[in-house]
Amino acid sequence: MKIVHGPTEIAGQMGILCKHLRKKGYDVAGYNWFHSYLNYSGDIVSTDAYEIARHLPAIISKGDLFHFHNGDTFLLGGGDLPLIKGAGKKMIMHHWGNDVRTTTNVAKLNSYPLPPSYLTDEEIHQRLVQFSSYMDHVIVQDYEMVPHVKDYYKNVHVLPLACNIENFQASYPSVTNAVPKIIHAPTNREFKGSSYVENAIERLKGDHSFLYQTIEKKSHKEATEMYAQSDIVIDQLLCGTHGMLSVEAMAMGKVVIAYIRDDVKAYLPPDLPIVIATPETIYDVLSALIKDPVRRNKIGIASRAYVEKYHAAEKVVDQLVSIYNTI
Repeated sequence: MKIVHGPTEIAGQMGILCKHLRKKGYDVAGYNWFHSYLNYSGDIVSTDAYEIARHLPAIISKGDLFHFHNGDTFLLGGGDLPLIKGAGKKMIMHHWGNDVRTTTNVAKLNSYPLPPSYLTDEEIHQRLVQFSSYMDHVIVQDYEMVPHVKDYYKNVHVLPLACNIENFQASYPSVTNAVPKIIHAPTNREFKGSSYVENAIERLKGDHSFLYQTIEKKSHKEATEMYAQSDIVIDQLLCGTHGMLSVEAMAMGKVVIAYIRDDVKAYLPPDLPIVIATPETIYDVLSALIKDPVRRNKIGIASRAYVEKYHAAEKVVDQLVSIYNTI
């Protein structure tokens, strides 16, 4: 099976999946045209839309299965979809979030408003109709995404976020540390609910001992080095699920705080160690954790074990191969 990934790298996932598919003996090519300050490293080709279009006939002729990411394909407007299908090749779309979250669905499903997608609701609908007319299968990371895609694709597969665990050394919160370090790392402050985090931090400063740092505009490598020095990592308080930051922080043995909707949590493993907080409860949640180093240590240990059990890249890729085989 010759597998082609592209064209948008999200949270390092394309690179991780390609790496571990190759480890299992598959012939894999990955192409990324989305470049940002995060600068994820991985065994994929850094390119642009022009170069991809120039080499597209060769890519289509050599690939058996095309795994697209984030509602993008190799040609703008999905012009490559009929070419790939006409060549008898298989395709699957991997949606990652705001490429499918409409304001209408968010208002129905979520307790808190989110900033709108970079696409309008009608554009999202039109793209989903187009993609699902060429491919029957879609991948999402957890149940939070399922309602956004289930009315379009025939087969919805939930694939957990993949983590290169060997890249993260566990460093658990100390049971003797009375001054924990708290980190919040928003890539999008409005989406992450950063104002609620900062309001809680200001209230806590009066009678709690802790250190606090906001990490922004750092490369992925720089940011993870800073996470390693923390005890508590605050992810996102509005979306209703966790992101890759949570997975990587748990891999490092940290306490992770995020808002997980009840309907999403019901589909996640019961041993999920993430401490759930909302904009209304984030102060109380932080206060309790700051005062309890023994609890922080226990959660940190459980966090590393959880990632090893559910998010280890080799285990996630085994699930991915099973999805490919159904296609």
